[in-house]
Amino acid sequence: MDKLTTLLSFLAALSIATERITEIIKGLPILSAWLAVERKPGLQEEFRKASVQGLALLAGTLVAYLVRDPLGKQFGVTDLSPYTYWVFGAMASGGSGIWNSALDIVREVNRRKQIATEKLKAA
Repeated sequence: MDKLTTLLSFLAALSIATERITEIIKGLPILSAWLAVERKPGLQEEFRKASVQGLALLAGTLVAYLVRDPLGKQFGVTDLSPYTYWVFGAMASGGSGIWNSALDIVREVNRRKQIATEKLKAA
């Protein structure tokens, strides 16, 4: 369970980092006119949203790649496929909300296990 909690914590942190990097890039003077300004519904707006998602995917993939050594040590994995970074990047580009929910679920499971253990000790 500790490794699962560690993985979910990593994914939450990766999501937050990805979100921050994406927002910083969206705020750059030349890019902000395209990425940060919403347009009327239509093809341009859909392309803008897809561009922001693509940027978030690249940012998440880059961050996952940059932390590969500590991540590998934490999980005892020495060789990760390049596709692994893309998968982590895709998960992170969805936002941090999903990982916060996942961490809440893990905490609740741990709490229930603790209650069950205490009941067994009391019996």
